[in-house]
Amino acid sequence: MTHFSLLSDLINLSRVLEADRAIDLDERKQRDRAVGLTLQHDRNKPASQIRAWLYKLSSAANLTQGQQGARLYHLLCVALVVAGFIAGWGLASVVLFYDGKQPINIVNTLVILVLPQLLLLLLWVLTALPLRLTIISSMGAMLGFLNPGRLARHAAELFAGKDKQGLDILWHSDHATILMPATRWLFSFWSQLFAFCFNIGILAKVLFLVSFSDLAFVWSTTLTINDGAFHQLLTILSTPWAAIFADAVPSAELVANSRYFRLDEGALSDVASTTQQAITLGQWWPFLLAAISCYGLLPRLLTLGISWYRFRHHMRTALCNLPGAPELLARMNSPLVSTLAEAPEQALNIVVESDTGKPEASHYTLRCPLVDWSGACSDESLISQWIASMGIEVSAFHEAGGRLSTQQDAELMASLCGDAPDGISVLVKAWEPPMLEFLDFLRGLRQRCGEKRPIVVLMLGDTDNVDASDRETWQLTLAQLGDPNLHVESVVRSL
Repeated sequence: MTHFSLLSDLINLSRVLEADRAIDLDERKQRDRAVGLTLQHDRNKPASQIRAWLYKLSSAANLTQGQQGARLYHLLCVALVVAGFIAGWGLASVVLFYDGKQPINIVNTLVILVLPQLLLLLLWVLTALPLRLTIISSMGAMLGFLNPGRLARHAAELFAGKDKQGLDILWHSDHATILMPATRWLFSFWSQLFAFCFNIGILAKVLFLVSFSDLAFVWSTTLTINDGAFHQLLTILSTPWAAIFADAVPSAELVANSRYFRLDEGALSDVASTTQQAITLGQWWPFLLAAISCYGLLPRLLTLGISWYRFRHHMRTALCNLPGAPELLARMNSPLVSTLAEAPEQALNIVVESDTGKPEASHYTLRCPLVDWSGACSDESLISQWIASMGIEVSAFHEAGGRLSTQQDAELMASLCGDAPDGISVLVKAWEPPMLEFLDFLRGLRQRCGEKRPIVVLMLGDTDNVDASDRETWQLTLAQLGDPNLHVESVVRSL
């Protein structure tokens, strides 16, 4: 069996699931259950199970779109590697230009080659936090034109087809919201790849100049700072590598001998000879290499690894959350129930009164909090009235999912179960399939509230009562949790 990349599978799965809607539901149930029986070893690995299902049912012709998207992704990665290296090499060539007349100011070199990278790294850390501040998000949006990842996106759009089914499916498809976390980390990965190679280019240029030419470094500033204070500052900057590379820590003598004043034709401290002066002023390069490596290269290597890992993690999550994927997992892992009769049954002609056309809801005797999942509740008083007919009295309304973070959801679960209610009700949008985030929320509730306390999932229809197919999707998916005290009910809209 040929295996493709995770990105390729994500693109292909989106297309296959969309085309799969045209197949009869009963036929899909039988097909997917048969395949699911052969993939039970991956039951606890939903992403792997879905990928295996994709390989079994898709022909090579159906997988070409994903392969093309993956090839474009790798092509853009190579382009960013080359562009980053060239940019770093070019900037270092300008900053370290030395014609034998004016020496290179080490202060300017650090300010240009190191300080901006530290500021951009801090911005990356702030934007990567789960609870991002509005001002930081706005700043990131304003600096988007400087983000190599977003520039790579624009380059990818030049190669996009009219059907928008290649790599740009991550940001142009109808379900781009589901893919947004993966897209954000893809842009981060591209940006950090460029930044990492940018530092490689700088270091390569520095080593080239040190090996094949003579460089003279000095330090100069108009600020009132003496040699001792500057040496102390350099010692602090050298702390990360001082114990390993002692030669890369500038000595007090080097600092004193290389202070530069542009008056008197560039006077330096008294040095015995020109040869000795060249040797002295060239001793700054180990410090420069160590500073770029420690504050530029190594942090970018770390952020590159984090971005790559988070990108793959969110791609796996998106595989299980694409429209049709939760239902697919339910069909593969739920027992197939069918009946066989010798002849079709004759339906009874029963006259139904007009006021009994609504489905009858189960009856409970619960006073419990209601969790509004992902903004399903628009009117608390109406919701309370509708579910009161089930015997559920709402003690308090809470919000979870959607724009709230997983940390906030966890805090809510702890507070709900700490109050020891009769049960917990969760209001959901019936037309949106249950995703892994919601299943994790239910597992967390069950773990904190115990096995006996009932959890009632209340499905709310869009403009009318819950559609039968939506109800079946929720029941099949939640049945995978194997929770006997988890109930699924439809909210009947009463007048």
